[in-house]
Amino acid sequence: MIPNLSERQIEDVFEIFHEPLLEEGLEFISRQHILDNRLRVDLLFKDKNGKNVAVELKKDAISREDVGQALQYAGLIKNSRVILAAPIIATSIKNAFDHYGIEYLEFDLSEIQKLYKQIENKTREQNFSIAKELKLPQNVIKEPLSSKSKKDGNIAFKVTYTDSNWSGVCSPNVASYNFKHRTWCGIQADFDINCQDIEYSNSNELSTNFAPCHDCIAQKELVFYAGHYHGEKHDNEPIQCLDAKVGKIALFTSREIGEPENERFIFAIGQMNYFEPVSDGNNNYELFHCDKNTALIFNTHRPKYWKYYSNANNPERIAWNTGLFRYIDDDLVYNLLTDIIDTNRYPNKVKKKAKYLRNQI
Repeated sequence: MIPNLSERQIEDVFEIFHEPLLEEGLEFISRQHILDNRLRVDLLFKDKNGKNVAVELKKDAISREDVGQALQYAGLIKNSRVILAAPIIATSIKNAFDHYGIEYLEFDLSEIQKLYKQIENKTREQNFSIAKELKLPQNVIKEPLSSKSKKDGNIAFKVTYTDSNWSGVCSPNVASYNFKHRTWCGIQADFDINCQDIEYSNSNELSTNFAPCHDCIAQKELVFYAGHYHGEKHDNEPIQCLDAKVGKIALFTSREIGEPENERFIFAIGQMNYFEPVSDGNNNYELFHCDKNTALIFNTHRPKYWKYYSNANNPERIAWNTGLFRYIDDDLVYNLLTDIIDTNRYPNKVKKKAKYLRNQI
């Protein structure tokens, strides 16, 4: 028998059985909650950490239009999480949800219909009593939210040192060093036109669309990327950074020439607000843009990166090794921004921005 439930009936089930179906500790707030742009959220809860949880339910497969709708919810509801639930969610859409911090789950529509039969034509009080006593079958949810390994979506970038505050190309001396010791710099050193050509000499003209490298505009444009592989097996193949999330925090880090790795510092902190797709021949990658208006720029008193970050498998070892990015958790970002707020070395305008960014976590 093919289940024949309306979305309203599915809402009934998720409202009554919200803890076993979604997660423990959710407090029901409202149903068909109206947002500022007149969009309606099927169910609104508050989680145990005080975040609003918007739940959108579908009785059919998730469409690409639903992805856009979920992103609107995330932007319109402050301090929020967004969960989409449906019987079928395509892998490509799951990847998009992961990238943009949208949570999701797939449910068995036949099992949801059985639960609806349990609560049909009963009072609200009776239904909540049923929910407390009834043990749900394991297959009603394909993969519970609690079982998913999730990254918080913040990232730290390893940016090659420039003596232009990452707002122009390197001086000849620094460029000469980087040509010998930095992979991409060494590759472009052999180009007919490289970063030392007069074409790139005017820093005011450099942008995401016109620059010899991303490092030389990292602070100017508050943008970076995950890098490319350089080797025989995957030469010039983009490295994917799928767990970075819009709305989360990016740390821009570097270290001066000759300094050891433990002197790596943070020269900018920004909230990622736009991931720009870039086509590079047969390969595609993304540029991670941060909001310039709310970003923190440190020309002095730069926080030390390794004061906050440690390698998961070997916390005592201070080494970045390969790759241009690391995922970092919310606690690290929170502690870093709290130290900036609490110390006397930073002016009030910096502390104000740090408080704003901390509130976005």
